[in-house]
Amino acid sequence: MRPLYAASSDGHFVDRTVGKLTDLDKGTQVADAVATGIEYLVLAAVFVIPILMLLGGLRSRRAVNILGGVAATAGVIWYRSIGDWDQRQNSILDKWQIPVGDWVEQVTIWVDLNMKETLDVIKWPFHTMLKIVVDQWLLSLSWLTVCIAVLIAGWAFRGLKVGIGSFLGLTICGLLGEEYWKETARTLGFIAVAVILCVMIGIPVGVACGRMDGVWRVVRPVLDAMQVVHSFVYMLPFVFFFGVGFVSATMVTMVFALPPLIRLTNLGIRQVPEDVVEAARAYGASERRVLTDVQLPLARAALMTGINQTLLLAISMLGIAAIMGAGGLGRLLYRAIANQDIALAGSGGLAFFIVAVVLDRLTQPDDADRGGLFSRISNAWKNTKTPELLLQKAEEPADPGIDTDDGGLVAAMYEPLGNRERMALGGAALGSIIVLVGIFLPWNSGAGHISAYARYADESLTNQSFNGLAASGGSWFGIIILLFVVALAVSLYASVFTPGQKSRWLGPDGATIFSIAALLTAISAILGDPPSVANEFSRSSGIYVTLIGCIVMAASSVLWVWNAPMGARRPLASGIRWGRLFGVAFSGLLIVIAGYSGWTFDTRADSVIGPELQIQLDDIVMQAEEAEASGDLALAGSLAAEFTALIAYAQRTGDVIHDGFNDEGAGLGWVALAIGLLTLLVAVPASGLISKEETFLYQWCSIVCGLGLGLLVLGIAWVATISRVAETNLVSGVGALFIIFAGVTSAGSVRGTLSEFDRKQVYEEVSS
Repeated sequence: MRPLYAASSDGHFVDRTVGKLTDLDKGTQVADAVATGIEYLVLAAVFVIPILMLLGGLRSRRAVNILGGVAATAGVIWYRSIGDWDQRQNSILDKWQIPVGDWVEQVTIWVDLNMKETLDVIKWPFHTMLKIVVDQWLLSLSWLTVCIAVLIAGWAFRGLKVGIGSFLGLTICGLLGEEYWKETARTLGFIAVAVILCVMIGIPVGVACGRMDGVWRVVRPVLDAMQVVHSFVYMLPFVFFFGVGFVSATMVTMVFALPPLIRLTNLGIRQVPEDVVEAARAYGASERRVLTDVQLPLARAALMTGINQTLLLAISMLGIAAIMGAGGLGRLLYRAIANQDIALAGSGGLAFFIVAVVLDRLTQPDDADRGGLFSRISNAWKNTKTPELLLQKAEEPADPGIDTDDGGLVAAMYEPLGNRERMALGGAALGSIIVLVGIFLPWNSGAGHISAYARYADESLTNQSFNGLAASGGSWFGIIILLFVVALAVSLYASVFTPGQKSRWLGPDGATIFSIAALLTAISAILGDPPSVANEFSRSSGIYVTLIGCIVMAASSVLWVWNAPMGARRPLASGIRWGRLFGVAFSGLLIVIAGYSGWTFDTRADSVIGPELQIQLDDIVMQAEEAEASGDLALAGSLAAEFTALIAYAQRTGDVIHDGFNDEGAGLGWVALAIGLLTLLVAVPASGLISKEETFLYQWCSIVCGLGLGLLVLGIAWVATISRVAETNLVSGVGALFIIFAGVTSAGSVRGTLSEFDRKQVYEEVSS
C-alpha cells in the first residue's frame, strides 16, 4: 500500500521525460513571433494593395484605376493617422439603436397579462404527459422493469441484438447509483414526451404539406424561422410564460426538433410514384385509403428517418433543457461543470451517452447508416434544412438462386461440417463441460480473493471455501467464464444444426473469440494476487480444473477455425493493414498507462490511518478520557471534534492506492501487459506482414479479437468484483478502465475483417 495524491517532489518519470523534450518558454516565443509577423504582413498588405492598384493603373494608362489607387492610398494613410477614431465612431451606435428587445418585452408582458387561459391550454398537454410518463410511470417502476420493457420494445421493433444492447446499456445506468437512475428515467421521459408531441404534430402537418402545395408554401418559411433562430432567443419567452422546469424545456425542444419530421414527411408523401397513386384512385380508393394504404406505407422510410432525426435533435437539446431548470442527466452534467465535480461529470456523462445511444438505436430505420452517435447528431444539425440528404437507399434483395444456361435453378447451401470440424466441436464441448464442473468446485479458501481488497471481512475466513461464482471466490471472473461457456454452447448448437444460417458470430471465429477470452479470464484469476494481509488464503482445485477446461476449449476452437470452410463475401483490400498494427500498439500504450494507474482507491478510516496519525489519535483519546474523568466536558467535546477532523482529513488526502504493477496490489497490470504483448505479436500475421491470403488473415484476426476481448473482460471482471462487495469509501480505479479501452481497441481493430467472412456455400440444381 502507498498513499497517493500527494505530488512527488520531482514528478513521475513520464512527466520528467516530457519536460526534458519540450520547452514551453521557447514555444511561447515562437508563437508570439508568428503572431507579430502576421500582423506586419496584414499591415503591409493594407498599404501595398492600393499602391499596386495605382501602379497598375499607371502602367495600363487607365484613368479609373489610377483614380481608385490614389483614393485608396490616401484613404489608408488618412485612416491610419486618426488614432483612436476607431473607438470613437462606435459611440454613434448608442444614438441609433433599434429597440427590438423593448418590443419583444412589450408583447410578452401583454400576452402574460391578457391570455392566461390560452397559456394554460397550451401548457396542459405538456404538463399532463410529463406527469404521466415521468412521475406516474418511469419513476414509480423499478429500474429492472424499465430495462425489461426496453428489451422487449427493442426486440419487437429493431431485433434481439438491439434489444439486448439497450437492456445492458440501461442496466449500466442503473448500476451507477439510484440518483443516476432517477435522472436517467427523467431524461427518458422528457425525450419521449418531446418526440411523441413532435410526432402528433409533425406527421399530420407533414402529410398536409405533402398533399397540398398551398399549405407547404405557408409552412416552409415558418420551419426556416424555427431552425434559423437560435434556441437561446425563443427560450426566454417560454420561461417567462411557463416558468423554469420540464414544461418550458419540452416546448423549446419540440420547437427545435419538429421541423425535420415535417420536412421528411412532406418529402416522403411527395416521393410516392404518381402512377401508383393514380392507379389506386382508378380502382375506386377514397382519398383516405390512398393516404393510409398507399402513401404512408411507401413513405415509411422517410417517416422513420424523420422520427430519428427529431430524436437526435431532442437529445442535443438536453443541455439547454438543464439551463432552463429541467431535471435529468443534463442537470447532473450542468451541476458537475458548475462545481467542477469530475466524478459526477464522468458518471453523468456515461449515463447521458448510453441513453442517447439506446434511443438512437431504437428509432433508426432498418436501412440507416451505422455511424457513431456524435456523427449522427452532427449530421442532424448540419441537415436541419435539407434532411432529405439523410435518406438511405434500400438495399436490393438478394437473388434466391442462380439461373443456369438450360433454364434450371441452382440453390445455394452452406457447406456441411467436415470430420475435422466435428472433432474440434467435440473437443470444445468437452472443454466447456470441464469448465462447468470447475466453476462449481472451490476456487479458494481461508480468505477472499479479489474481494479481500474491497472489504475487511474477507481478509480472514478460516475453514471456509468458495467456488467460482461466490463473492469471495471467483466472483465475476467465474461469472464471465460461465457466460462465455454459454455463448460457446450456442455457437456449437448453431453450427451443428444450422451451419452458417444464424448470426455469423455463432461460428468458428465466435467460438474462438469466446474460448480465448475465457482462457485469459481464468489465467487472470490464477495470477491475480490476494492482499498481503490475507495470510490464510490458498487456492483450491476448482480454479485449476476451470483452467484446464478453458485450455481444451481454446485449443479446440482454434483447431476449428483453422479447418472451417470460411470465405470473404467480397475481395479484401490488398496491402498491409498498418492501421491494425497501430491500433494494437496504441492498446499496448493504454495497458502501460493502466499499469501505473490506480486499480483501487481506498479511503476507509482503517486504511488511511498510518502509524504517526495513530499515535496522534491515541494521544487525543487519552486526553479526552482524562477530561471526562475531571468533569471538563467542553474539553472532551473539543477533543472529539479534533479526532473526527483528523480522520476526515486523512480520508480526503491519504488515499491508499494499489496500481497494476504494485506488489501490494493484485498485479493484474503485469498480466494485462503480457496479453498486450502477445496481441501485438499475433497482430503481425493478422495485418498481412507474413501472408495476404484471406483465410490466413481471418484465422489470425480471430485470435487477435479473442485476446482483445480477454483484455476487455479482465477490466470488467475487476470492476464488477470490487463493486459487488466494496465497503463505503472504497472504489475500483481508473486503471481497470484503461484496460477496458485497450481491449475494445484491440478487438475493434480486426472486427471489420471478421465481419466480411461467412461460411462458404455450395450449389446444387433444383427442379423448377
